[in-house]
Amino acid sequence: MKANITIILVPVISGILAVLVVLFLFNLLVYGGDIFKSPDNGFLTLFVPITTLFALAVQYLLTIPFWKKFKMRTKVWGLNLIQFTGLLSIISGAIFGLVFWERNFGLKELILVTPTGIVAFAIYWTVNLLILKRLDKQ
Repeated sequence: MKANITIILVPVISGILAVLVVLFLFNLLVYGGDIFKSPDNGFLTLFVPITTLFALAVQYLLTIPFWKKFKMRTKVWGLNLIQFTGLLSIISGAIFGLVFWERNFGLKELILVTPTGIVAFAIYWTVNLLILKRLDKQ
C-alpha cells in the first residue's frame, strides 16, 4: 500500500513543482515577477490544487497502468516511451491551448498559449516518468 501511494504522489508532486518553478522563472524573467506583486487571479489558490487533484486521478487511473505495460513490453500501441511521452505532451498541450484560449484576443492568443501548454506538459511528463523509473529501480 505504501508503495502504491508513493508511485502516485511523488511523481505527480515532483512534476507539478517542476512546472511551477519553470513558470515562476519565466514570469520573473519576462514579466519582472509581477505574479508576486499583482493578484494571481486564483492561479495559485484555485488552479494549482484542482490541477493537482486531477493529476493524481490521471496518475492512478491511466499513468500507472500504462507504465506497467511499458515495463512488460518496450512498445505500447507501436510507440516507445519517448515517442509516447512526446505525443502525450503535444495532445495535452493542444487541449490546454484550447481550454485557456481567450477567443476575444484572437487566433494569436491560441498560437501563444498552445506551445506554453506543450512545454509545461513535456516538463511534467518527463519529470513524472523519470521519477517513476527511479522508484521502480528501488
